[in-house]
Amino acid sequence: MTASNEAAIPERSLDGCPVGTVSVLRRVEATRLRRRRLAELGFVPGARLEVIGRGGVGGLIVAVDADSRVALDAAGARELRVGGPA
Repeated sequence: MTASNEAAIPERSLDGCPVGTVSVLRRVEATRLRRRRLAELGFVPGARLEVIGRGGVGGLIVAVDADSRVALDAAGARELRVGGPA
């Protein structure tokens, strides 16, 4: 995929993605401290994310670069902006 094609893919928040969705993290919309914590968990721009499950109150289970599984609450999932397939 070329840079111009990537730019054409619309961004959306991770919380709106159904189970099975594979996407690329484009940006994190959070406070500096929260961005740092998310980066420690592997949520950095360019990371490949796969939604592998949903919790009862809107949380997600996410595979990050196929290396780890992370549980996010709904607010955390809304802070992650993703686009297109990986």
